[in-house]
Amino acid sequence: MTNRQLNFENIHRVENLTYEPLEKKYINVQVVGTVLTYIGMMLLVLFILLVEKLSYRTFIVAGMEGLLLCSAIINLILLPKAYAYKGFAFREHDITYRSGLFFPTIVTIPLCKVQQVSIQQNPISKIFGLYSIAIVNGAQFEAETVIPGLTKARADEMKTIIMEYIQHGTI
Repeated sequence: MTNRQLNFENIHRVENLTYEPLEKKYINVQVVGTVLTYIGMMLLVLFILLVEKLSYRTFIVAGMEGLLLCSAIINLILLPKAYAYKGFAFREHDITYRSGLFFPTIVTIPLCKVQQVSIQQNPISKIFGLYSIAIVNGAQFEAETVIPGLTKARADEMKTIIMEYIQHGTI
């Protein structure tokens, strides 16, 4: 093991990685999830109408429903931009996942710190035939990183590569 001084110009920066995009069908998963969430919130607001002692309850409900509708429209407009930013990069010793439109997040997980890898699927992604891979690492800050929007073949391939690295120390 060496402890050489590094030249910052020769280091491969995370910002310069070429990220693989998520599956195109994943945007549909996000749209359906967003629509269902806003419908649920709009239905909950209707319970305010049951409060008889509240004056102007119909105006309050109408205002809140309008606000939720505007929020839903803005959210649906921004989803394609957020989807386009998401991606992952697999390197020799780590995996990096990038997400977040307004608050960008780049998480790099050293493969030597991975403790568990699992493939997941929620009801909405199941409709579109997509999977997520959950990577649990030894870090305390963010113990689990989930990379969504993968085909079954890609998720299985990533899991196999990570598990081989865990067992043998190399890919």
